[in-house]
Amino acid sequence: MAQAAMRTRITLANCATLHELGVKAGETFGQLNSIGTCVKGKWAWTSFAERAMKARQCANLLRSLGVRRGDRVAVISKNREEWVTAAYGSYGASAAFVPMYEQQTPQDWEYIIKDSGAKVLFVSREDLLDKAKRAANGAQVLCFDDGSFRAAIDGAGDGESSEAPTARDLATLIYTSGTTGKPKGVELTHHNLLWNSLTMKELALDNVERLPPRARPEKIRTLSILPWAHIFGQSCELHALTAMGAEMAVATEAITFLEEAATAKPTAIIAVPALYNRIKDGFDKTKAAAKPWRRRLADRAVALGDRKARKEKLGWIEHAEWAVLDRLILSKVRAKLGGRVCFLCSGGAAISTEVRNFLEAIRLPVSNGYGLTETSPVLTCEIMGDPNNRLPGSIGVPLPGVRIRTVDERGNDANGPGELVASGPGVMRGYWHRPDATESVLSTDADGTTWFKTGDQGVVKDGHVRIVGRIKEKYKLSNGKYVVPTPLEEAFSRSPFISQVFVYGDNKTHNVALVAPDWTALYEKICEKTSPIVALRPFDFGPRDKIEDFLESHDDQITDIIAAELRAHSVCKSYEFPAKWTVLTEGFTVARGMLTPKLSLRRNVVLKEHDSDLAALYDLLAADQDANQARDACATASSSSFEGAATTPLAPATSAEDEAKAEPKQQQQQQQQHHVSAKM
Repeated sequence: MAQAAMRTRITLANCATLHELGVKAGETFGQLNSIGTCVKGKWAWTSFAERAMKARQCANLLRSLGVRRGDRVAVISKNREEWVTAAYGSYGASAAFVPMYEQQTPQDWEYIIKDSGAKVLFVSREDLLDKAKRAANGAQVLCFDDGSFRAAIDGAGDGESSEAPTARDLATLIYTSGTTGKPKGVELTHHNLLWNSLTMKELALDNVERLPPRARPEKIRTLSILPWAHIFGQSCELHALTAMGAEMAVATEAITFLEEAATAKPTAIIAVPALYNRIKDGFDKTKAAAKPWRRRLADRAVALGDRKARKEKLGWIEHAEWAVLDRLILSKVRAKLGGRVCFLCSGGAAISTEVRNFLEAIRLPVSNGYGLTETSPVLTCEIMGDPNNRLPGSIGVPLPGVRIRTVDERGNDANGPGELVASGPGVMRGYWHRPDATESVLSTDADGTTWFKTGDQGVVKDGHVRIVGRIKEKYKLSNGKYVVPTPLEEAFSRSPFISQVFVYGDNKTHNVALVAPDWTALYEKICEKTSPIVALRPFDFGPRDKIEDFLESHDDQITDIIAAELRAHSVCKSYEFPAKWTVLTEGFTVARGMLTPKLSLRRNVVLKEHDSDLAALYDLLAADQDANQARDACATASSSSFEGAATTPLAPATSAEDEAKAEPKQQQQQQQQHHVSAKM
């Protein structure tokens, strides 16, 4: 479909609600493919017209179950066609949709269903049905897989109701992940979501037009891996691609993504940085196993590709060399994604500069964005090709209609780094039944503009925004220096041998760290054979007994590798580097309650569960300091016993430049006494 048609057929001028979006997409795009489902290795497609009909049937079903305007309808499901039917059916019934994740605990489901007051609950799988019914709090329950949902909507009829939602009606309650407490229901209206989705549609098409003509896709198709229960996937993929008339193939599982990409052949990918990290890690692993001359060619291919991505002019010999190496080496990486991907969209977390530069070097241009559930979500987006995108922490420029500024702790405009506050059409109505929480993040200025406090520290320069850190995660060491742990943890975790890192030091003399290795990679590095330890789920390795045996027999080698990797991937100032660290045999997982469904760390839970481990690290650090003081005292006593001994002169004051030069040496000294018991 021509991009001009994608732009003009569905706009805010002719569409006011998500219900209208579904109806207009059915009328406008008709028999074009919309949702793809992989069945025994082949893709079965549902058209836009079929989608719209099923949504009408679902809306009629919900009305027959007593759902009325303003009521809530909940779902526990991963991405699938029925999820879309339930969502757009709820919009058609003028109800608010409340999505939840399959991997959440039944306690989370129960809390959200009760807090939202949902009247109907849809459940994906039969094996979840009993738990869901116990959590339902009186809501009527229908299951996608047991036939009850299909039978119910088939009997509901597909007539259109006259009672349609308005732009200001509540479209969804999305419960925040709750990294610091109970989840809060974010109230987003039809106008909030539709504005954001249609704006992102236009910006995505702008970025496509910035691609070289031969690189532009004939049609846009994604392979959906982002959960639509999360605002990023819902707004920027589901609703935005519906407005484009684009295709969404639904990945069955995260672990089958690359396998299914080979047959789905997406032209765009919308994902969080974890997926893009896997692409680079796979390339690095393949390169490490290759012969030296192949490694040199791979490095040369990436180096030339990086220069082209930076718009450097290559000589004709270099250009010919790049063309050959791209075809022989880099094209094989693109082939693992189906061979047709033209651009990548990233959000939900910071993408590392190293990974971004690699992706662009292999001709997978990246557009990074930033936002929060409370802002529908996108506030800023990168313009593809802007050199500012390569700055650390880049999140692009504000969307049309969005204003962003930085403020200090008193709420006054900051000249430099400060908390990012934002206004615009996507800012939420408030937190469901939480007026105090709403008041803490929303404020209205003298001209009536509502501002949302993001909790992120950032810098705005020449209209371009960069993230510095998360204010709520920032803490102070006992020496008065501030630390933001997340960027440090993300940098350490870029090691192929480190899965996760947790850095801590609130009101302590030094930081310490908990390190969860990538046990598969470590085993294959040390033992030089296929590992019996495998990744069962994100950050969860097993079998556990194999990990324990491997750790017991190779403790020193594991210690040496982790020490070297922490040093190699450090972005720390000297005072930020962990003075002690330990290896954990079990990672921070969703099942342990330490990660949110979008895999953000629940720091308070990790602190509680690993309190004794952290205390042990500080005990060892204190013991080292006592030993050092005793040694210094002995040395002083010994030197004073010599008659006429010279006193040690005071060291000259060091400048900031001298301190910076000393940091690598200080880190190396810290590394020499880093490791404690690996079996915590």
